[in-house]
Amino acid sequence: MNRRSFLKLTALLPAVDLGWTSSVNEYRFAYDSVLGTSFDLIVRSPSVRVAEGVSRTIREEIDRLASILDTRNPASEISRLESSADDHGASRELTDVLLAYEYWTRRTGGLLSIRSAGAHTPRNVDALGKAYIVDRAAAAARRAWPSIEGLMLDIGGDIVVQGRSREIGIADPDASYDNGRPITAINLRNAAVATSGTYARGAHLIDARSGKSIVTPVAATVVAADAVTANALATTLCLTSAEEGIRLVEATAGAEGLRIASGVLTRTSGFVLLERPVGVQTHAAAQPPAAANWPAGYRVTINLPLTAGRSKKRPYVAVWVEDSSNKLVRVLAIWAGKSKYNSTLSTFWDRVGGNFQLFRPVTRATRSAGNYDLVWDGLDNDRKPVPLGSYRIMVETNQEDGTYAKQAGTIEIGASPASATLPATTNFDAVVVRYGPA
Repeated sequence: MNRRSFLKLTALLPAVDLGWTSSVNEYRFAYDSVLGTSFDLIVRSPSVRVAEGVSRTIREEIDRLASILDTRNPASEISRLESSADDHGASRELTDVLLAYEYWTRRTGGLLSIRSAGAHTPRNVDALGKAYIVDRAAAAARRAWPSIEGLMLDIGGDIVVQGRSREIGIADPDASYDNGRPITAINLRNAAVATSGTYARGAHLIDARSGKSIVTPVAATVVAADAVTANALATTLCLTSAEEGIRLVEATAGAEGLRIASGVLTRTSGFVLLERPVGVQTHAAAQPPAAANWPAGYRVTINLPLTAGRSKKRPYVAVWVEDSSNKLVRVLAIWAGKSKYNSTLSTFWDRVGGNFQLFRPVTRATRSAGNYDLVWDGLDNDRKPVPLGSYRIMVETNQEDGTYAKQAGTIEIGASPASATLPATTNFDAVVVRYGPA
């Protein structure tokens, strides 16, 4: 199979300028435990009915393809193939993924392989299989709902954008909190972006030539025409030297990449053209300003493990900091969707009066399902340092079906480390809050 025929195989996303009009609205959908990670979808449509149809079509396509490609499911087609060792008569979808791995094994000189741990080890399609599902799910939505003006599909940091360009942050591997400042941002339009790295799940990236995982802290982000290409190149950039990886990206039509290792950013020649035209951040500039009133290097971290019910819908979430007089100090996260439900986060709504801004989408190394990390750097909403003292961490959640839960915990901000635990609820497991050096 040559490069041209493979691209025909994976050319699943329309390359048309969909355009945007003032008559359409944005509809947001968020789920957890989809392909073992997070799922975020934004649909531009004049009709909520159509937007909900898009979401349903995408989730149905994901479930259908997972039944083929999930190696952890003994009933999946790929698992049955593994036990029979006979790929004759395989479905078109499974054949696509097998051919994709063959192609990228050749292009990377054996570095990427469907049997990453060795020639006689089980098939592992986690990387390209997930990317293939992202591509196919987005394409299925466009076919089934041609009236939509665009969408953004984000599954665990692999993102496809159709329509008007959308600003996508790139997670800082040294501060990859969900409310952390991105190391840079790009404009993505009718393309895909994928990020690979060791910072989210440790040493899970394996060089198939040796069967060994890399231990060096490294991350890479690649923009390409489709998610399969972006994912393959991002993984390769992590597993090779900067020079070798960048050459491979530069040799791939329509692809641009960024590699981050030990604070050093290496870009392909055209990547800077995708970055924000004003104030492109460097690794150093991406660090938050020091909180002058706190001990040097101290911060508050919050691990928020959201639970997914039968529907897998992510609850609406607000996390913020109050002082001892119940005054709002800092908004750390607001994850919402349909505006008519936002006020059901009643305590937070009363604090801010509905005047809040949603965080931008961020491409990152794949997270575990439901696992979210936040950071507070000791600054208030005006970016001014706050004094030492007692502060309350507030977590408020609500499902669209009305399952409401809220917890609060006090943390002492002083000269020594401290911690607090917020009890579990129906919408989240116990929340661990820690104050101390980074």
